[in-house]
Amino acid sequence: MPDLLIGREGSAALIRFNRPAVRNAVNQEMMDALDAEVDRLGRDPGLRSVILAGEGREAFCAGGDLKWLQSFPSAEEGVAVNGRMEGILARLAALPVPVIAVLNGYALGGGTEIAFACDLRVMEEHAYLSCRQARIGMMTGWGGGARLLRLVGHGRAMELLATSRQVGAREALVMGLANAVVPRGCGLAEGMRLAAEIAKGGPLAIRAIKQFLIGAGELSLPEAAALESRLFGPLWASEDHREAVRAFIEKRPPVFKGR
Repeated sequence: MPDLLIGREGSAALIRFNRPAVRNAVNQEMMDALDAEVDRLGRDPGLRSVILAGEGREAFCAGGDLKWLQSFPSAEEGVAVNGRMEGILARLAALPVPVIAVLNGYALGGGTEIAFACDLRVMEEHAYLSCRQARIGMMTGWGGGARLLRLVGHGRAMELLATSRQVGAREALVMGLANAVVPRGCGLAEGMRLAAEIAKGGPLAIRAIKQFLIGAGELSLPEAAALESRLFGPLWASEDHREAVRAFIEKRPPVFKGR
């Protein structure tokens, strides 16, 4: 079986880490496959959402496979291999559609960085997050530290990165690191439900929303408002918007065509 399972559920892409015997730790094959799949998804006009999950009941992802990573002993080699994964996650985060992480188990170290690169996080009630890099004498290297800082602020990010403590699903929900907590075994169904709700929106609108949220986080309020206005205009004149108005008047679901 491949280390990364790739499938499709309607307009949603489904990616599953498939190394449950080693807690779905990332190795060369998984990294190569994820690299290629993210590249392919970025060119898929029919894509409406992406769902990431882990195989098995124990772990979403335990980060990098330490046995494999020991084959890169020098600082230069470490920076290179981590830089590649950082680039993959940057492209995952920049996909033009919402990306949903389904934590069907714990996320450790780099596994938390993968989860933080996603737009939405669903956690099963037994799942937890732990930024364990400091416990092996390291820090985040896949972009997760910067994303965590933006998600929870300086003080909380310092606490989680420096102490490596476990954050359970309910606490993650309160902290803003999770969007939903569901019973054990129900994570993928909830991810699919979110993907189905997203698919009800106009595809041009969903992509514009994603583009806005990515861009606005780095802008001043006036600059963000100007970006919002620039993205709003083409949507107003789109065929999808006119179809939605007609559907509302005719009391029927709209049929979007992405134009």
